[in-house]
Amino acid sequence: MHTLVKLNLVSLGGFAILQAVAWVTSYYKRRFPWKLVLVGTGMQLALGAFVFHSEAGRELLWGLNQGVVSLLGYSMEGVRFLFGPLAVEPGRPQSPGFILAIQYLPTIIFFMAFMALLYHVGVMPFVVRLFSKAFVRLLGTSGVESVGTASTIFVGVESAGAVRPFLDGMTRSELLTLLTACMATVASSTMAIYVGALRGAFPQIAGHLVSASVLSAPAAVVISKIILPETEVPETLGTVPKTLVEGKPGLLEAIIAGAMDGVKQVAGISALLVAFLGLVALIDGILGEVGQWLHMDPQTFSLKYFLTLVSWPMTRLMGVPAADTWAVASLLGERVVLTEIPAYLHLAGYIKSGAITEARSVVIASYALCGFTHVASVAVFVGGIGALAPNRLPDLSRLGFVALWAAVLATASTGCVAGIFYAGGWSVLGAAVP
Repeated sequence: MHTLVKLNLVSLGGFAILQAVAWVTSYYKRRFPWKLVLVGTGMQLALGAFVFHSEAGRELLWGLNQGVVSLLGYSMEGVRFLFGPLAVEPGRPQSPGFILAIQYLPTIIFFMAFMALLYHVGVMPFVVRLFSKAFVRLLGTSGVESVGTASTIFVGVESAGAVRPFLDGMTRSELLTLLTACMATVASSTMAIYVGALRGAFPQIAGHLVSASVLSAPAAVVISKIILPETEVPETLGTVPKTLVEGKPGLLEAIIAGAMDGVKQVAGISALLVAFLGLVALIDGILGEVGQWLHMDPQTFSLKYFLTLVSWPMTRLMGVPAADTWAVASLLGERVVLTEIPAYLHLAGYIKSGAITEARSVVIASYALCGFTHVASVAVFVGGIGALAPNRLPDLSRLGFVALWAAVLATASTGCVAGIFYAGGWSVLGAAVP
């Protein structure tokens, strides 16, 4: 059997095993939601086939890829005006080298303002409502969790604003689905960072990331419902509430508010990176001292090494070729602690240095890393949603790390879907790229 087909079958088996692992950790094993899982699985596989093996799907994603890249180029105009030569990207003449805080993080401000504009003129409410109706009719989820999940494809914790009036009455299962969707998908604003970091090494990355975020939405619903099936009757079962992410009354006010939200997000991401990178360095320093005392190799007695070991089985299940398994596992491991931003930056470095040799590995890693699936997101989303519904903070706190576990499985499932339908080459167009 051809090696590619074997790996595709490994990804298919891994997809089933991940759902089985979710069931093992389920609160109510006898309430397995068969219909939702079968339909949700069908949605993921159909979307995967559409993206990788449909001419219409490939053209759509290629158009989205070009659109995102173009928007990223426009967003850099303001960055270059503010920072001058410091904003010149790596690899271009007179570039000062890679500077995350100047060359990529400010693009979030533009994307947040742009999304606020789209919400104000009614484009995003229409798209979110379209996705929400699909989830309600196909998956049988409640209207509230469907709107919340659909919103997370495009925005982050702001998606809770779409269901704010219903938060107090949501069931625990609905809350877990909302939290899992928030952690398993990425906002369009932060997606700009990944595109900026990877487009030099992987020109089609934007299209794949859009695809990954869409695929992870039904994956989040399926995994969360396996882990915590619905045992109550949701208030909005079978209906889609009209409320959506709150907009500002004036166009200019909406753009300004979006830009200011972008500033807060940039500050938050910067703070998290400084804190977590420093803490991980501290832990590694302590482990290094202990390892030295035990006469162990410092390279094999570090937090990154332990996280890579834990992530290795999941990486194999996704169908990553053996030669690249350790490198991809290290990215998945550090994502859980350091956020996905360093992981994507390191993925770009691995591609350029040849540490990852197979295009298949790059595509699967790009899909599996696409989510706010890290420890910091527990505080961000539990705190953010809890601020809107203080009465539900105890439930949210108890479900926070459960949602993180569900999001890990959901993003890995998305990686499996990419592995199942991967047919060779780097491109969303299905043809090999030299």
